[in-house]
Amino acid sequence: MPADHNRQLLKGLILLSGMALIASCAEPPPPYSVVYDEAPPPDVVTVEAQIPVAETETVETIVYEPEFPETYIVQEGDTLWDISTVFLRDPWFWPEIWFKNPQVEDPHLIYPGDTLAIIYIGGERRVQILNRGEDGSVVSQTSQGLRIVKVNPRVRSQPIDATIASIPIDALRHLLERPIVIDLDTLRKSAYVLSSLDDHLINSINDKLYVRKLDMSNGNGRYQIYRPDRPLFDPITDELLGYQALYVGESKLLLRGDPASIRVTNSEREILRDDRVMPMDNTNFERDFIPRPPETDVSGEIVALLDAISQTGIYQTIAINLGQRDGLESGNILRIRRTGNDIPDPAEEDPRFRVKLPDEQVGMAMVIRSFEKMSYALIMEADFPVTANDYVESP
Repeated sequence: MPADHNRQLLKGLILLSGMALIASCAEPPPPYSVVYDEAPPPDVVTVEAQIPVAETETVETIVYEPEFPETYIVQEGDTLWDISTVFLRDPWFWPEIWFKNPQVEDPHLIYPGDTLAIIYIGGERRVQILNRGEDGSVVSQTSQGLRIVKVNPRVRSQPIDATIASIPIDALRHLLERPIVIDLDTLRKSAYVLSSLDDHLINSINDKLYVRKLDMSNGNGRYQIYRPDRPLFDPITDELLGYQALYVGESKLLLRGDPASIRVTNSEREILRDDRVMPMDNTNFERDFIPRPPETDVSGEIVALLDAISQTGIYQTIAINLGQRDGLESGNILRIRRTGNDIPDPAEEDPRFRVKLPDEQVGMAMVIRSFEKMSYALIMEADFPVTANDYVESP
């Protein structure tokens, strides 16, 4: 082989070695992803970029008040909601922090005079009955766990109504004992006042009424009288949700038949022809409500303010366009929010420029009665007057 040819071959090998050395010393390119319409060639390796994920702090669901008392003595007139606000920022978390003391048969029956306290179970805060009042059981906390200090057998003679209720029952008794909402089908089929003895146009207590299509299958012979007050429509879809029923009075059956004869035993308003007569439900209403958010996120509108015209407040009732078909149940907690206004900004050159202010929370409500298409909720907290233009959503 000629010498010139050998020298050319040697130069080529040296050049290739230098290029390989430079390539190996160079910094690798940043990670990337390669996407092929078809499978990549066998000699190509794809690398997925590793994007760092920002660490997020876990938000504490249950927030205690920064200066909660070590102990709290239950007062006459307290409710579980009131007591919860002493310890918690969000009182509907009460069932989640309650610790059942094994020495107390039923810790949710709280009486005036009982002493409640924050204890630590497994490093977590819990509320329990520390003292059952008078000379009842006393329990204290030690580093090893719970230690019974004193136990005195006692029989409590108060009726169940002497216990502390979850929420003020008197504010919602009428919602639980009466139907309040009548759907269109029930309204068409319900019994109605046809006339009265002596053909009076207006009737009241002790008057005798004649009623058509009366349901006499309930057996107790007691009936409530209602007047369809006004239809309730969904403000978004304009769907008829039902008719708000105005409670008129009560009556008892005198004579079966069609028409049947009834006598008015109680009247809160004058009784008119075509007022509706429905069997009285003697089922005991629910006294204790377990506050909890809805199973799924919901958002709805206020369709009516009961016993109010333009605004209402705490322990008053609102009607909302969410019901059983939306998953709402008694005890569900909802935030009441107000839509922020659109206002002009003088600093902008365009006079038509508007700024949307943020929506604000104005209160909290608890669902008391849930119907198919709508529900009634009791306002538990109100930072501002609640209006018909406000809306509700999951907390």
